[in-house]
Amino acid sequence: MLSSYRGGGMAVRKVAITLPEELYDLVERARAVEHRTRSEMIQEAIRTHFGEAVYVPTDDERRLLLEALDEAQRAPQDLRDWDAVRKDLWSDR
Repeated sequence: MLSSYRGGGMAVRKVAITLPEELYDLVERARAVEHRTRSEMIQEAIRTHFGEAVYVPTDDERRLLLEALDEAQRAPQDLRDWDAVRKDLWSDR
């Protein structure tokens, strides 16, 4: 499936893909911890693959991310929806 639309910005293409279960699980775990969409995760992976400059975490940040992913797997009930996190962040302003 391939479709496109314009929403006031640049043209966007929508693509349906299939992933092996282990890649899907990896994307889901990472997006839950980073509070990002699947699209953002896949876009970053593609940019990385093709060499566009992307942020590379330090060893400390990588360690903290892995700890957070492990914690998310141990206690998924403690994960917060991104809308709730955003609301908390903006309520302090």
